[in-house]
Amino acid sequence: MKKSLLAVVATLALLCGGLTSEAFAQAVYGSILGTVSDPSGAAVPNAKVTVTSQTKNTSVETTTNESGNYSVTHLIPDVYSVRAEGQGFKALEFKDIPVSADTGVRVDGQFQVGGSSETVEVTSEALPAKLNVTLALGCFA
Repeated sequence: MKKSLLAVVATLALLCGGLTSEAFAQAVYGSILGTVSDPSGAAVPNAKVTVTSQTKNTSVETTTNESGNYSVTHLIPDVYSVRAEGQGFKALEFKDIPVSADTGVRVDGQFQVGGSSETVEVTSEALPAKLNVTLALGCFA
């Protein structure tokens, strides 16, 4: 009986050790996250944010929360554009945003007052001031 109990414990230890190796596997997805604010710097809740793959032309839509924050996770590494729209504001558009595996790219935007049919396009020359790359070592909150 003592030997069989020892065998069961040893088997469980081996199984548990095998399962933990999967928990430390690298993620294959990246994310885009950020904050949308108005001209005074106040958060803009319920703004529509669309993240589009520039090579595949597929899109994911989300809205900002009460703090003006948004997050789009599980993005396949690619080059993306981000478009933010809010009622009473000119739409914002950021292009050529590279997303890599295991990273989160921060794209913050500040609306300008105007009609939603007008768009403020942020070119790659202006991206360093608006684009910060953050390494993701865990899950996003």
